[in-house]
Amino acid sequence: MLQLTFFKNSARGQQPSTHSTTTASGTSTTHSDIHEGDIAHFAQVGFDALVQSLAVQQGFQADVIRTIYKYLSSYEKMVEVIEAMREAAEVHAVAEILSRTEEDNVEDDSIMDDSVKEDSIKSEEEE
Repeated sequence: MLQLTFFKNSARGQQPSTHSTTTASGTSTTHSDIHEGDIAHFAQVGFDALVQSLAVQQGFQADVIRTIYKYLSSYEKMVEVIEAMREAAEVHAVAEILSRTEEDNVEDDSIMDDSVKEDSIKSEEEE
């Protein structure tokens, strides 16, 4: 009987029943009927998808993002913290790279100085 009702509505070109709700931001959204018992599950699935997307975007493990979220009062604040963490990590990485390449350059210069000295000694001996 349920199938017949569904097909009967579809045959008339009617759309399935939907509800319109207004969110906290004042925007109206339309969604299919969701069973009350499924709302928590869908919310978790949506949250997990957002966390995974943010993890890929910002370069952190999803567990790190979930841990940060636990200590904050909203998803928006958590995104701000994660973005600040990424920016700080990039600044730190650049500083480390520069300091290590400067060390490499100093070592290269001293090696070059030694080889230049050896070449000049050899050329003096040949003369």
